[in-house]
Amino acid sequence: MTRRFRGGLEKRKPPARKARCKGNAMREPLAYHISWTCYGQWLHGDRRGFVDRQHHTPGEPYIYDDPHRLNAAANRLAEPPCQLTDAQRRATQEAIREACAFRNWELSAVNAQPDHVHVVLRAPDHTGKQVRSRLKDRATRALKDANGRGRTHWWTEGGKVEPILDRRRLQQAVDYVSNRQPFPRVE
Repeated sequence: MTRRFRGGLEKRKPPARKARCKGNAMREPLAYHISWTCYGQWLHGDRRGFVDRQHHTPGEPYIYDDPHRLNAAANRLAEPPCQLTDAQRRATQEAIREACAFRNWELSAVNAQPDHVHVVLRAPDHTGKQVRSRLKDRATRALKDANGRGRTHWWTEGGKVEPILDRRRLQQAVDYVSNRQPFPRVE
């Protein structure tokens, strides 16, 4: 974001977006639960549900099971879907830990599954989207460094960002990420 002032332009960071809480008051979230999928693992038309440009409002129901759309999305993939190996899962988790340590973000939980990644962390003065973008960038660099430059696409665009506003919900998110995933954790 740039702002005009006398003598030129000044670059500055946009303010972090605040999450809603009771009474429509705004406050910064206690933490974020961020997740994203590996490239090609959850396409438009998937029976598990999906969002698109017309259906993306938080709280709005997903669109479910559209085989024609799923087939079209699969045909548009630039390369085969990404399935992380255990070594790649470890590299992803380590990259996220390093990114959090570098930025002084408080990491509560991280779990890279073969087809998606979950992170619970506290990142004051940053939006969840900013955090997600930085984590995905760092994980991508680590995967490319460890695996050569063969794969171009590691992640789908975007992902999910859930602001966490209270300690009970934070504990639930940490438990979900740490203990309730389909594949055992890798360390």
